Amino acid sequence: MRAARLQSFIEARRTRGLLGLDQAPDTLEEAFAISAGMIKALGQEIGGWKVGYAPDGTPVASPMYASGFLKSGDAWTMKADRPMIPEIEIAVRLARDLPANPARPYTRADIEDAASDYLIGVELIERRIPMKGAPFAMNLADDLGNVGYVIGPATHDYRALDLSNLRCQFWINGELSVDRRGGHPAGDPLKPMIDWANAQQDHLGGLRAGQVVTLGSLTPLVIMPGPGALEAEIEGIGRITVTIR
Repeated sequence: MRAARLQSFIEARRTRGLLGLDQAPDTLEEAFAISAGMIKALGQEIGGWKVGYAPDGTPVASPMYASGFLKSGDAWTMKADRPMIPEIEIAVRLARDLPANPARPYTRADIEDAASDYLIGVELIERRIPMKGAPFAMNLADDLGNVGYVIGPATHDYRALDLSNLRCQFWINGELSVDRRGGHPAGDPLKPMIDWANAQQDHLGGLRAGQVVTLGSLTPLVIMPGPGALEAEIEGIGRITVTIR
């Protein structure tokens, strides 16, 4: 990892600044190292993880800073020079660690056994990299654009939920923007977490008790060019609100 490149990412994260394409890392491994280097250099704590996949199907995850966690009803101030991208997601809160390199591959039952509850969340994405033309490794080094996460109501009765077929509704300024069942790119929202648990390579200690793991958007891409009031509900879990100002 190039020290100057890491420093550029640290500065962009610290100031909510922008990066050029010339700062793109060359590999996913370098991207993981940059992400880990940023959180350590900034003295931040890990509140949770955002899981997903690289374009070739490799499981990936980025840390979500504890300082960026909000609760339902809170407000977030967006940057005037770029749009805000909100995503409505199901998240898992861990009751115990899921260490890397397990003796046998983690299963869905293992993830369920390790969870304390499932919750509704609104991920706040504010890309510090170009919206177009950035390679995936740059997006991963940028923590997949994560800048904040709003935690809503939770359920302990998560085993009864059909995660692949839950109704998700999303309102922007009181107008219904999304109303559909399912919608997760992987079909089963828990699949990215299962796959990442078996492939952890984050340089930050992996999945730990108390952390929140967000599973990916149930809603299509929504780009907010300006402030607004957001409200969402996931069937069987709860309703959440946040104001973007």
